[in-house]
Amino acid sequence: MPRIKKTSTQPKRKPKVLPKIPEPVYPEYLKNFIKEIKEKTPFTVKADQYSDGASYHIGVIAKVGKSNRCIWMVNFATGPEHLKPFWTSMAYQSHTKN
Repeated sequence: MPRIKKTSTQPKRKPKVLPKIPEPVYPEYLKNFIKEIKEKTPFTVKADQYSDGASYHIGVIAKVGKSNRCIWMVNFATGPEHLKPFWTSMAYQSHTKN
């Protein structure tokens, strides 16, 4: 009795190569804030620029179980003075106590 061939005669599919997405260029105050968050907390920062201006929508994200939750957000941030209230916010204080 002939043996059944267990391997395919078709060539293997090559995985598609995804293009590399360049790292966004942020202003200095935003780079410093992202670096400070990475060093001091387990949170991540998501920053989006919706308009052509110099303002950014910035969110601080905490991993809760398998999902990510935004714990603090500021809209239309144009300088470091908009990011300083994070360290005194109730969101930061309640997440660091747990």
